[in-house]
Amino acid sequence: MLRRFRLRGTWSVLLGYCVVSFLAFGLRLLIEPGHVYEGVYDDPQIPIWSFAWWPHAILHGQNPFVTHAIWAPSGVDLAWANTLPPLALLLAPLTWLAGPFVSYDLAVVLLPALSAWTAFLLCRHLTGKLWPSLAGGYLFGFSSYVLGHLAGQPQLTAVFLLPLAALLALRFVEGELGGRRFALLYGLLLGVQLYLALEIAFSLTLALGAALVLAYLFLPERRTRLRASLRPLAGAYCLAGLVAAPMLYFALSNPRESGFTPPGAWLADIANLVIPTHVEALGAGWSESVSAHFPGNSTEQGVYLGLPILIILVLFAWERRRSPGGRFLVAFIAVAAYASLGPELTVYGHRLIPLPTPFGHDTVPGLGKHPFPIFDNTLAVRLTLYTSLAVAVAVALWAAAPRPGERLRALALGLGILFLLPNPGVWTTRYSIPPFFTDARYRPCLPPNANVLPEPIGSGGQAMLWQVADGFRFRMAGGRIQTSPPSGFLHPDSLAQISVGYPPVGNQAALLSSYISHFGVTDAIVDKRDARVWAPALDQIATPHDLGGVLLYPIGGSLPPGCPAS
Repeated sequence: MLRRFRLRGTWSVLLGYCVVSFLAFGLRLLIEPGHVYEGVYDDPQIPIWSFAWWPHAILHGQNPFVTHAIWAPSGVDLAWANTLPPLALLLAPLTWLAGPFVSYDLAVVLLPALSAWTAFLLCRHLTGKLWPSLAGGYLFGFSSYVLGHLAGQPQLTAVFLLPLAALLALRFVEGELGGRRFALLYGLLLGVQLYLALEIAFSLTLALGAALVLAYLFLPERRTRLRASLRPLAGAYCLAGLVAAPMLYFALSNPRESGFTPPGAWLADIANLVIPTHVEALGAGWSESVSAHFPGNSTEQGVYLGLPILIILVLFAWERRRSPGGRFLVAFIAVAAYASLGPELTVYGHRLIPLPTPFGHDTVPGLGKHPFPIFDNTLAVRLTLYTSLAVAVAVALWAAAPRPGERLRALALGLGILFLLPNPGVWTTRYSIPPFFTDARYRPCLPPNANVLPEPIGSGGQAMLWQVADGFRFRMAGGRIQTSPPSGFLHPDSLAQISVGYPPVGNQAALLSSYISHFGVTDAIVDKRDARVWAPALDQIATPHDLGGVLLYPIGGSLPPGCPAS
């Protein structure tokens, strides 16, 4: 009976977190259905496209890891892109019924709640108490790191497996799990994480290594079990390699030798610990001018903890200074926080002193290119993810410890959560897909397997959504699945000028003609809302046809039979 009540309570906690997440992030989606998606900028278009691509590719017998639907005709390897195959396939029935916008929005809204819930499970295992564990779960699932990446990077908010990884390791060290079961569960978990995000799987491995070393130093009574964990962990990684073999094959056969985003530009700023960005309610209306001094943008300014939580951490460190477990946790927080600083100590945008670290370097002084490219694909500031998890555990332990002043302790904890409440007005973007891609009357206007040049082609355009709305009936000699185009679209510079979507130049028509010829473009399509910018050059190449909210330029000169006249 007690176990049944405990399980019912556990699922109730998940439901509660889901309600909180919906109230914070999902209300506007219901107010304006079909007009907004969760996230800002262009980043959400990548997972929306991916949620449609995976079931489409599998249903049509195509290789889902390599697509020729975008960046045609050469295509692009998707292993290093943010395609989230586990979520795309899990939500495939919903995608078929309601479309990828609904699937994506549901995933974005539920992921913080799911991460909070798994962190709750970890905290409850350590504290045995409900309310401190609820608070600890919230602090991780709705951390500044997670709030920032709600801008459209669900591969970075899908971190619900990390608390489970910590819980599995903890239960093995405590003797609750045998080696075989630990290897099996951890291997499956890591295998799924490799599909969700290679960067997170890599940083999880580093965090695990750091935790083992620190535990060996600070927990001498656990050293026998820590040494015993090495063998099942090796087995777990072998199993994870088997589970994620397809993903690893395409990732390693076409390695991304350098990050699309220069890692040296994305570092943690010490001042961000106490100064929120506009993604927190506390920073709404005033913080943008201040946080503009921090490296990167609000998506990657996820260091914020707030003064109450920092005070709680100081109290925890003092009270647990003689506890081996407390010293271990404080040391892990310090190591994770240090790693997130990258190669320079930064305070309010001022880079003060260099720091020895493998993270955040584009090149290695004296060596040139980074000898370990995967470090070049890991942004230092994203390691605050592990700081957030360790902080959540420390705060839960502090709140659960039996001592006088429980009301004052609860007040401090409530104030800490209040300082981290999300700003619900920053996470949605309006979109509008022209009828040309949704109205069946216009389907004859593009020949089968047409290779389309969309304008705008890069940031600011919605061509990825056009293709999804039209069910992948046409290919695109462009797209936006990553920050920069594939290398084949960057050389010579004349191709890069078009593929990146730079503003038109004096000889734009000549550059477009070269691009069209080089990649076998059959049709160009300009969003009429941007016609003033992109149409003048294309007008010199082909005749425009005003159809369904776009200007269609058939490169062959005439419209296919059945296409309504403009």
